[in-house]
Amino acid sequence: MMSRLLSLGLASVLAAVVLLTGSIGTVPSVRAVSPAYDKEILWFRHCLAWERTTTPNTACVYGDRTSNRVIALVGDSHASHLFPAVDRIARAHGWKLVVMVKVSCGFADMRIRNLALGREYTECARWNRAVVRRLGVIRPALTVVAMSRRALHAVRWVDRTTTAKGLAVGRMIERVPGRVSILVDAPYAGRNVPRCIARYGARRCAIPRTTALSYGLGAVERVAVAHSHARSINLTSATCATWPCPVRVRGITVFRDREHFTATFARSVLGAPGGVLDRALVLRMP
Repeated sequence: MMSRLLSLGLASVLAAVVLLTGSIGTVPSVRAVSPAYDKEILWFRHCLAWERTTTPNTACVYGDRTSNRVIALVGDSHASHLFPAVDRIARAHGWKLVVMVKVSCGFADMRIRNLALGREYTECARWNRAVVRRLGVIRPALTVVAMSRRALHAVRWVDRTTTAKGLAVGRMIERVPGRVSILVDAPYAGRNVPRCIARYGARRCAIPRTTALSYGLGAVERVAVAHSHARSINLTSATCATWPCPVRVRGITVFRDREHFTATFARSVLGAPGGVLDRALVLRMP
């Protein structure tokens, strides 16, 4: 709760930075202050929906807004932290980008709990139904789905297996018209990366392979792909080119906390022209 309040307190300052710089995908000055606040602009444009929200904000359109070729970004905060990369790619190729992302709300057909609310996350189920309805209206050429493997807290015991979660994601994807790509979740840092770097330096904070791949990285996505018309995109090699996984790449801090990318890393590295994500999305676009 305290981190949420701090983030909201910075919103007005960051919005002013955006107005001055014209930046959409990331806020350059934030990284100069602290990687912990290097967040995607969706945080400050009411485009990352909070817990109580049940309907996507139709104003959250990025990329080339005049284009007839539409790509959609759907999922939870792990979809949101990839926005700077997808937005950069969409702009480069002249695609309109429609964003529908919500905190702790995986794109899955299952009853889940929200730990912050301390109860069943009924708002997530309503949100996902609204997302599917809107996708049916706008009919994007490609829908990109991403979510945290650690945030699917199933209500029912029978849904707490990897297979059950993957099947639930697959069922939701089958309701989406057109092509769908599901992004394999981000590696897990296991510690607050900016704090670790400040105390020990980037080299000592490199992430062991076992930690980065923990919680069954990619397992839910494999089941979902096997039971839906989606194809997967794995960015792990682009994030962890060597082991242990570096927490700084080209002088850019990779994570702003334990599991979310900094906006600068997402845009500059994962969204780079000709990179893994760029090639995969171009290949998947009809």
